[in-house]
Amino acid sequence: MVAADLAWTIKLEDAHVCQRERTTLTVAVETTDRFATLEASLPRIEGVDVQALPVTNEASTTNGKRVLRLAWQLSAYTPGTQQIQLPAIRYNLNGRDAAQWQPPTQTLEVEALPPYLPPTLPVGKVSIESRIEPNGWLQPGHFAYWRVSLHSNTVATAQFPPILKQIQSNGNVETFPAIIGQSGLADGQFHLEYRIPFKPQSNGKLDLPVLHWHWFNPDTNRLEQVQHRPPRPWVMAWLWRGMLGLTGSLLLLAGVFLVGKIGKQRLQRPLLKQRVLQALRENTNPQAVQQAMRNCAIAHSWPENFSAQQWLQQWELHYGTNPMLQAILHKYEAGRFSKP
Repeated sequence: MVAADLAWTIKLEDAHVCQRERTTLTVAVETTDRFATLEASLPRIEGVDVQALPVTNEASTTNGKRVLRLAWQLSAYTPGTQQIQLPAIRYNLNGRDAAQWQPPTQTLEVEALPPYLPPTLPVGKVSIESRIEPNGWLQPGHFAYWRVSLHSNTVATAQFPPILKQIQSNGNVETFPAIIGQSGLADGQFHLEYRIPFKPQSNGKLDLPVLHWHWFNPDTNRLEQVQHRPPRPWVMAWLWRGMLGLTGSLLLLAGVFLVGKIGKQRLQRPLLKQRVLQALRENTNPQAVQQAMRNCAIAHSWPENFSAQQWLQQWELHYGTNPMLQAILHKYEAGRFSKP
């Protein structure tokens, strides 16, 4: 087999970039042999940072063949025209070189960045996520960890913002040297993870610093800002937790009692309403009528000290005008205060 027997392609994702902006160069070939592989040495290009991406071997979506790919991310540090010459690509079959292909030279146009941008400024977006370990409430004076993860599709870890300079001890939090948990290229993204030990010093909301930095957006030629507010779990000693739990339990019991009392009153309202009407119709002794009206007022949360007219006003606000009740109550009042 010779290289001409294979369908080789080469693609430069973006041939016009800014300094330090990354672009991807991909070499692909179609084959009928699912066990074939591609190999190439890492290109060395003056003034260009080259990062190799993982080799892929995938089924074609059109003709049932396999598609093998080699890819590199390129980031040029020098403005101007860059000639990108890749080394020979080796097509391996059954553990030996079956063919070689020399990719044609690719031209990369690199635009100079504005002179006021510092060399450490990321050209491209770097995203951030963070979490606190352990989950839940923390204790003063006990170790916890702030895990900060940075990742980017376009910026290498060497250009990630120096966030550790923004993390210092203060009166509320004592910080310790960070541990780098993961760094490098994986799944086509650059990753950097910090595990930062710290000790909260006081009760209350955790007070970690807000992280922020600027980055240059090559699509808009403008500076953008990232601002990340870390989680703020509660920090509380066990004594305060116990007191808070006790207070919460008491409030819960009081709430249950109050709800039960209100519910009981609501259930009693129809019965007490009928008792008032019955007492007024039967013209029982004034004390019994007065007590029935009082019980009805309590169940409806009306004022307990009332005149007959005030009680009637509350009734009509709640149940509407009742001419029959007005007549009975007037008759009751007239009989109550008439002379023997």
